[in-house]
Amino acid sequence: MCDDALRRRGLSIACMRDHDVGQTYSVQCTPSCMMQVPGDIDPRPYQEAAIGAWMDAGGQGILSMATGTGKTITALAAAARLADLQDGRLQLVVVAPYTHLVDQWADAARSFGAEPILAAGSRHLWTDDLVSALTGYRLGTRDAVSVITTLDTFAGDAFQSVLGRFEGHRTLLIGDEVHHMGRPSVRRVLPEPVRARLGLSATPRRFHDEAGTDGLLGYFTGGIVYEYGIDAAIEAGYLTPYHYVPHIIELTDEEADRYVDISRRLGRRLAAGADLDEDEGVEHLLFRRARLVAAAAGKLTVLRRLLEATDDHRHSLVYCGDGRIGTEDDGEGDRQIDAVTRMVGRELDIATHRFTYSEDQAERRRLLAGFDEGDIEVLVAIRCLDEGVDVPATRTAYILASTTNPRQFIQRRGRILRRHPGKRTALIHDFVVRPPARRLRGVGDDLFDLERTLVRREVRRVRTFERSALNHPDAPPQGVPTTPGSVTDLQTEFRLHDT
Repeated sequence: MCDDALRRRGLSIACMRDHDVGQTYSVQCTPSCMMQVPGDIDPRPYQEAAIGAWMDAGGQGILSMATGTGKTITALAAAARLADLQDGRLQLVVVAPYTHLVDQWADAARSFGAEPILAAGSRHLWTDDLVSALTGYRLGTRDAVSVITTLDTFAGDAFQSVLGRFEGHRTLLIGDEVHHMGRPSVRRVLPEPVRARLGLSATPRRFHDEAGTDGLLGYFTGGIVYEYGIDAAIEAGYLTPYHYVPHIIELTDEEADRYVDISRRLGRRLAAGADLDEDEGVEHLLFRRARLVAAAAGKLTVLRRLLEATDDHRHSLVYCGDGRIGTEDDGEGDRQIDAVTRMVGRELDIATHRFTYSEDQAERRRLLAGFDEGDIEVLVAIRCLDEGVDVPATRTAYILASTTNPRQFIQRRGRILRRHPGKRTALIHDFVVRPPARRLRGVGDDLFDLERTLVRREVRRVRTFERSALNHPDAPPQGVPTTPGSVTDLQTEFRLHDT
C-alpha cells in the first residue's frame, strides 16, 4: 500500500540496519521481541486511515485528531507498522511535553512490546542506559531502541549529544502534542537527519504564532496529512455527546471600576500610537485585565447556585483560573482554586479535592481512582488537565477559567467527552464575563474596537462549543438553571452579529 512511498523517503528495509531510536522510551528488543500491535487492541477504522495517510506521505506528517480519539495508540501502531517493514529494526524517539505524559507513553509502549528508556530529569538517570542501548543496536545484539523524553530534556544539550548517535534513516520521531514543538528553542534542535516524523495534536496550529506553526508544518514535511474531528468522533460513538450552557457573568462594582481604569489606560496608550502586538505596556495591561476577568467573583456565585440546584455531584470537574478573587493578582485575596475548594468542600459539604501540578504520580492515580469510583465527587483543577490527563468519568464540567486560546478550550472539552461506562451524555457549563459596556461608552473608537475584539474571541469559543453540542446555547437542557442574559444579547451589545 505505502511501501513505495516509504522507499521514496529512504525508509526501506534495506536502509534500516544499525540503529533504533524513537520514542523517548527505550525499547529493548531481541529478534523475537518485535514491536507489534497487541492482540487486545483492534485499531479503529479512522486510526487505520490515519496510519495509511501518514505512510502514503512517506512517513512524514501530522495527525490532527480530536482529544480522546486515541492518538497514542495510533502512533504506536504506526511505529509497529514501520518496524514490520524494517524487519523489526526500529529506532523510536517519543517527545512529550510533560513528565506525566512520559509515564503514560511508557505504559502504552510496553503493551506494544517495547521496553522504553525514560529520559526525563537529570541526565545521570538515563544517559548510560541510552548509550548502552544504542551500542547494542549497532553491534546487532538488539533489534530496537526506544526512548521517551520530555520536551525540555529533548531540547537540552545532553539529549541532543546522544541524539547525534542515532542514524536518521532508521529513526522515527514522534512528537506528542506537537504544537509545543513549534516554540523557537525546540524548532532549532529538531533533527534534520531523521527521515520518519510523526506529529500528534488535536490543535496542531499555534495560537498567535504563525512562524511557529509554519516551522512545524515545514519540519513535518507532509504537513497535516490526516484530520479526524470531534463531530465525526461523536457521530461514530467514539466520544460522548454533550450539552453546552454558557452563563453570562457580571462584574462587581469594584471589579468594573478596576476594569474601566485599566481600559482607559489602554486607550491612552493606543491614542499615543502604541502597538497592540509589540508594546510591553499594552501587553501588561491586557494581562492584568485578563486575570481580573478570569477570577471574577460572580463566577463563584453562579457556581454555588448551579451546585445547590443539583442533586448528584459525582463526576464533576471545575476548571479554575490561576488568579485571585477580586484582585489583579497583587498578592491579596484568595486564589480562585482555594476559594472554590473551600466553598464546594466545606460550605456545601461535597466531597472535593484539588488536582494540581503539586501532586506526584502516585497521588494523582489515587485521586483519579477516587474520582472514578465516586468517592471524590468534585475535582478542582487549574491547567494540569489541559493536556494528557484522562478523566473519562467526568459528566459535568464547570469552566471558570476564561480562555480565548483555541488550544486550551478544545483540549478541555476533549477531556470531558471521553467515553466511560454508564456515561451517555456530558454537560459543560461555560462562564462568560460581560464587560461593563455602558461604562466604556465614550472612551474612544480604538478602545471600543479593542473591547469588541476581546468579546468576539469569547463568543467564538461559545460558538465553537455550540456547533457540536446537542442544544443551542440560548436553549439549555430542561432543568438546568441559567443566568440572566444570553450570548445573543452580548453580541447585540457589542455589535457582533457577524461572529
